Amino acid sequence: MLNLKIVKEKMNEFPSYLKSWVKTFTGSLTIFCLLILFVMPFLSANQSFTHVFLRQFSLAMIFAIFAASWDLLTGISGQISFGHAIFFGISGYICAYLIKYQSFPIWISIIISTVVAVFFGLAIGFPLLRLKGPYLALGTLAMSLILLKLFLMGSLADWLFGSEGISALPGLAATPVIEYFILFIFMILTFVILIQISKSKFGTILKSIRDDEVGSDASGINTTKYKIYAFMLSSFFAGLAGGFYALYIGAVNPTGNFGTVLSFFAILMASLGGLATISGAALGAFFFIFLEYALIEIGVVEIGNLAIDFGLYKFAIFAVILIVIIRFAEHGILKPLLERLKDLWDLLLGR
Repeated sequence: MLNLKIVKEKMNEFPSYLKSWVKTFTGSLTIFCLLILFVMPFLSANQSFTHVFLRQFSLAMIFAIFAASWDLLTGISGQISFGHAIFFGISGYICAYLIKYQSFPIWISIIISTVVAVFFGLAIGFPLLRLKGPYLALGTLAMSLILLKLFLMGSLADWLFGSEGISALPGLAATPVIEYFILFIFMILTFVILIQISKSKFGTILKSIRDDEVGSDASGINTTKYKIYAFMLSSFFAGLAGGFYALYIGAVNPTGNFGTVLSFFAILMASLGGLATISGAALGAFFFIFLEYALIEIGVVEIGNLAIDFGLYKFAIFAVILIVIIRFAEHGILKPLLERLKDLWDLLLGR
């Protein structure tokens, strides 16, 4: 009865909490950005906009979910992972296999593939979480590379489909607009859930493990159990992103779904936005995807006798940008950006 009473009290507090949050500058800005994303498909009747620019937004939302899942594991719980593409890739492969070879409906395939990713999180997290710090990071990286090599082996092609993977998959939805809104809804749900987790008692325990694992262990917290829970939660959302990505691309293959670069994409996006913020992962993902798109669209630029292909050197440009951000905004761009926008807003209002 006491627990039920507490739950009812929390439910009654939630609307008032939401109302007070919306009245803050951060809350108002978040709602404004979401409204812009909501009306984006209706801003132009141009088909090229729908099929190209809108698809970039969809891709950014997929990677926002992926980056946020990594931020929960590393930023909130402090468990450094360099192999987060494991869950992303496994889910994508399972989803593709069920759809193409077992004729499962798309949504059933996404659900099953996400659950399989969670079991991989449990199977990998249980032994690897005995490692700590850089050893855990190297362990997850090694596991990712092992899976990549297994999926590339020609002798296992009958089971794992070899280097060609699985192609000719159906899209997530009939049109890019419907696909966009599906991903938009799932992105919002993901961030609401992850932010609430980070603010809950469970999230506080994860942060205490991140800040002082020895002290948390000494205080009676079963740190191994909570770290495994964090691994499973993180793998759930990474798997969700992996299933969406497979249908977005229309194919899966080892390098495209298990490649080490995908794990570092999640790290880069979360770091750009701000570690341990969760919401910073969305900003980092959108920044990353659209900067990459802009660099590819710019293409080759001739400066005198020198021709620079911005698309070819995009990773070097990203590295420079990340170094600059770390130098001048150690905790990512989300917090200083909000502070500058708040100062500008106060200035406009004459406060």
